[in-house]
Amino acid sequence: VSATLQDIVRRFEVQKSRSGSLSVELSDKAAIQLNDTHPSLAIPELMRLLLDEVFFTWESAWETCAKCFAYTNHTILPEALERWPMPLMQTVLPRHAQIILEINRRHLEHVAALYPGDLNKLRVCSIIEETADKHINMAHLCIVGSHAVNGVAKIHSQILKDRVFQQFYDMWPNKFQNKTN
Repeated sequence: VSATLQDIVRRFEVQKSRSGSLSVELSDKAAIQLNDTHPSLAIPELMRLLLDEVFFTWESAWETCAKCFAYTNHTILPEALERWPMPLMQTVLPRHAQIILEINRRHLEHVAALYPGDLNKLRVCSIIEETADKHINMAHLCIVGSHAVNGVAKIHSQILKDRVFQQFYDMWPNKFQNKTN
């Protein structure tokens, strides 16, 4: 994931410098498809590159990320929706853990503004599952960090909207689409 994103960013920087234009947008040149939650670390990794290597502001980096990523969910089975232990992430990829925590903080501010006083909505929409052992819900990260979400068939996309990710669909109905593979 990291090498691919580094190459995308490098190519973008070269193209931007050749054109002499600051109006060239990475999201106009790169579309990154997250096929299920396996490549979900691409979101904090692109944020890390844009923040720490290219020196974007948080707001510019986040806007770029959200425009670049789209998420396809391949299964509705709960056991297939990955949840990664936060202590492991903090040990192995501490910068990515910091970025995920900040994404979640800002996301929950947005949720709280939409649903004042609704603590259950905050809980079910959080990227970080606040259980005894904190876990990162990678599907939630993919939804929050992408401009589009879809299933692999019309009925699958409908189940995502009606049941699996209903809380997110309620917030962002236009983000949820149907694309048949």
